[in-house]
Amino acid sequence: MRAPRPLIVLGCGPVGLLAAIRGRQLGLDVEIHASERPLSHHAPRVECVPSQTIALLVEFGVHPRLLGVDRLFSERSMQWSGFAASTSPTPAVAHVGRPALDIALLELALRAGARLHGLGDGRLDQFGQRQQEENCRLLDATGRSAITAARRIAPKRPIVARLLYLAMHPSLHSTGLMIAAGPDGYAYRLANAATLTIGIVGRNDFVRGDGREVVARIADFAPWLVEAIAGEDLQAGASGPASAQFSFLEDAITAIGDAAFARDALASQGLAVGFSDALKTVAQPEQRSRHRIERQKAIALHAARVAEQIESSAFKSSKPWIEYAQFLSEMVRSATSSTFAPAEPAS
Repeated sequence: MRAPRPLIVLGCGPVGLLAAIRGRQLGLDVEIHASERPLSHHAPRVECVPSQTIALLVEFGVHPRLLGVDRLFSERSMQWSGFAASTSPTPAVAHVGRPALDIALLELALRAGARLHGLGDGRLDQFGQRQQEENCRLLDATGRSAITAARRIAPKRPIVARLLYLAMHPSLHSTGLMIAAGPDGYAYRLANAATLTIGIVGRNDFVRGDGREVVARIADFAPWLVEAIAGEDLQAGASGPASAQFSFLEDAITAIGDAAFARDALASQGLAVGFSDALKTVAQPEQRSRHRIERQKAIALHAARVAEQIESSAFKSSKPWIEYAQFLSEMVRSATSSTFAPAEPAS
């Protein structure tokens, strides 16, 4: 019988690394190719995942405390359709720290026998040729950059997220997700045992400025969200697009996680869905057509859900949200069409 084809994973984020670990568990020869690897000095951030994701990580050998997880949260505070905050129950979630998650999964992948390489010029053409000749299976797990994509569908003027962070200390406390709508975007707060993250999402002046300016801007519409936070203590973290995006790849390549469909930060769970995507793709390569149909449905459902959240916002009439809601409507139509041929992105 023919030996299983080697698995080549592009990208060194959590989704690609979990795919690599699963590939090794199935006895595949696995190579990881990435332009950079996660390092402890990279700016920290906190992400929210369902409690089931923590159980999955434990099963793979990642201890929650490595990720700053010391408790689960089952409520969130929200100021969205009005001008006062309210607290409501939610399914149990955990706040995981990155790059701690990335580093832990990389160590597991290497320990399992996966090999890590740089991603140099010309490598993609070689991989694509090998894939077409059925000498390997190629997974694009490069996130929003989706380096093998023939086309990426996203707003011409994306919604942008800026993250700021500080180390947790006794005067602060970790709670469930705290989120508030603002005049041209929204802000949120997530924390775990190690790090507190402030995210501010929108366009132009709404997301600009240093820590003091950001805290002052949020305090204008949601002072409760930045309570006990001194702007001068906040350090700049990651920044980049936070709006929905999906990609079209060559038939010979499979995308997983954000490389296939990057969810809007407003209604995300992208990390949990990406993990599920990775495990299914590695274990069931023959189900590509079914997975593609499932992704089309997920795109339409997610875009419709985000559009509903924007419509319920007290600031839904601001120009950024009007333009973005138009794009989401086009995305729903594209994802539910029989040809899955998207319209041009809204400007």
